[in-house]
Amino acid sequence: MQIAEILVHTPSLPETAAIAKAIALLCGSDTGLLPVTDAAGRLTGVLTTQRLLAALQNGQPWDGPVRPLIDTDPPTLAADADPQSLAPQDLPALVVDNAGAPIGVVTLTTYAAFLHRHNSELQNRCTVAQRELGEVKLLNKELEAIIDSSYDGIWITDGNGVILNINKASERISGRPAKTYIGRNMKELVDKGLLDQSTTLLVMEKRERVTINQTIKTANGDTMVVLATGNPVFDDTGNLYRIVTNTRDISELVRLRDRLYKEQELSLRYMAELVQLRKLQSKSADLIYRGSDMQRIVELSSRVADVDSTILITGESGTGKEMIARLIHQLGRGDKKPFIAIDCGAIPDQLLESELFGYEGGAFTGAKKEGKPGMFELAHTGTLFLDEVAELPLALQAKLLRVLQSKEVLRVGGTRPIPVDARIITATNKDLARMLMEKRFREDLYYRLMVVPIHTPPLRERREDIPPLVYHFVDAFNRHHNFSKTIAPEVMDRLVAYDWPGNVRELKNVVERMMVMSGAPRVTTDDLPAFIQPKRPLPKVGSRLKEAVAETETYLLKETYKEHKSWQKVAQVLGVDYTTVYRKVAKYHLTV
Repeated sequence: MQIAEILVHTPSLPETAAIAKAIALLCGSDTGLLPVTDAAGRLTGVLTTQRLLAALQNGQPWDGPVRPLIDTDPPTLAADADPQSLAPQDLPALVVDNAGAPIGVVTLTTYAAFLHRHNSELQNRCTVAQRELGEVKLLNKELEAIIDSSYDGIWITDGNGVILNINKASERISGRPAKTYIGRNMKELVDKGLLDQSTTLLVMEKRERVTINQTIKTANGDTMVVLATGNPVFDDTGNLYRIVTNTRDISELVRLRDRLYKEQELSLRYMAELVQLRKLQSKSADLIYRGSDMQRIVELSSRVADVDSTILITGESGTGKEMIARLIHQLGRGDKKPFIAIDCGAIPDQLLESELFGYEGGAFTGAKKEGKPGMFELAHTGTLFLDEVAELPLALQAKLLRVLQSKEVLRVGGTRPIPVDARIITATNKDLARMLMEKRFREDLYYRLMVVPIHTPPLRERREDIPPLVYHFVDAFNRHHNFSKTIAPEVMDRLVAYDWPGNVRELKNVVERMMVMSGAPRVTTDDLPAFIQPKRPLPKVGSRLKEAVAETETYLLKETYKEHKSWQKVAQVLGVDYTTVYRKVAKYHLTV
């Protein structure tokens, strides 16, 4: 009888393999060692369970190489040797053929069976063999204990995806005992929705290491996201022998990632809003206002600045329609793009068409021979502001409508349309609705211009804006004329009370007139124009009543301010407008 008849065939382990592959092979074997071969299939050593356990206990990673753990000079047995020459302490032992290639392992189990069958005299050897076998089983048990001690889940399947074993961590992650899975195929788990996808099946398909995010349905119906890495293990013939999958719970990491994404999105939104507010603040610095009406107009201008819809700004003359148009242009197309403004009412009808649309050379008497581009062409990529658009003749209204619809302009005397990309903002102080009824303005053009309407209220409807405007003009004229003049409170009182039919433009002219005409460092009511001069005082017969009213108003203002520390709150408590409180404070010379 030869040793070749009692050996156990075992797959060889490539010397480039990882520890995970060695574990998978040893877990399914009682041999206690694995032959290790090089790329040519030549024996380079053996890997024993003892060395593998010692490496794991010393912290070797699962994906570490087995090469440092190999016994490069192991004892070997010839395949044709006599089993009687064996000793239990030499087992397990590697068996090689005549060429020195590994063909199997003689284990204590096979050797004990041989002794039992062929040599009853060696009963003592059998006892020793049994004891050694128990040690091997103990080592295997220790190896399983190490696997179970891993915090990460470990799944071991055969080459067909049938589950052979899972560790305690896998039971904890899934919430199900090992018996729920062992013996079942991974495809079945996917089909029943216990897994959204299987690393094992992907390894079987690709025959290489695969790492994915895997969602596991737990026993209580919740879902858990794990990072799963599957490692293939091949036998000597290249067949897929085992698949070892390592899983790690990353549900909390996924939640933190999603939260981080939301925080980043929120931060970016806040940053965009902050940039927009800063941009709006810098661009609207020339607009002086305090009231909510102008605030709403500025906010609306900011919203429509980045779109190219046509805008119609209405309002009385001098209310700042062109300043609103410039603000929209600056917030949208920017200072580097052209802003072309034209007053349609200031140009004769016979010249307006050539100014707007341009003309070709020789189009009419006096035309330049090289021609001239119109306002639409000059405003290309920028903004064209048509002030007093209601003054356009009906014929030009029709041509303007065609340009708005086709985005092309045809010069006077020309035959070739020229593409233009200009944002159109129009303005008027006329009642266009009335002009529609009187057939003096085209209805189709009206609705084409009225995509975004903006109405600028007159100054008499926003008196809270008058004081900051006055102070702004005073500062500007002081710098311009090298003055250092101030405005008396009673003058401000009269300026706020006046209706200003010419609106901001008239207010600016009046402030400049008073500062230039006043010979004193303080502008008083004597410097007011005649139409704003205060009325003459009442006859003395009513002086007692006036004094009583003044004393009552002074008392109420002082006491209310002491309680609330805010003139705006004083106006709310007393039920009067803030400007009224402001005038009374100035009139009675009240101080904080």
